[in-house]
Amino acid sequence: MTESDPLAAFDDDLIAAVARDRDIGVARLSAALCRQQEHARSLPGVDGLVYEWRRFLPYDPLVHRGETAYYLVFLPSVWAEFGEQLSFDEPLLEAVKRVHDQQFSRALASLDEDDSVREGGAAMVLTR
Repeated sequence: MTESDPLAAFDDDLIAAVARDRDIGVARLSAALCRQQEHARSLPGVDGLVYEWRRFLPYDPLVHRGETAYYLVFLPSVWAEFGEQLSFDEPLLEAVKRVHDQQFSRALASLDEDDSVREGGAAMVLTR
């Protein structure tokens, strides 16, 4: 099986808009998003990671499984761990989280699903 592009689940226009809004270059933000996706893949793989999270967390983080991505909602501490493991500074981590948040909203809107499912949680999109 060939691995997909780590950013296949993300819209280019969304990445560019967040980069502009957060005053972070598109290349830097795209590279950070790639690193985050590749980090998830380096664990037991994306499918295995989602399986483990669903099995061992006290809540089910999976909101939707699409053909190209998993759409998840976590306690915000999960993002803090990713940011620490990847050595993202706070502005970069906030920009990465914003891309995930907006992509999650777009995906749910396209599915006609209620976005309130993530209330109090942090969205994450993992490319399959």
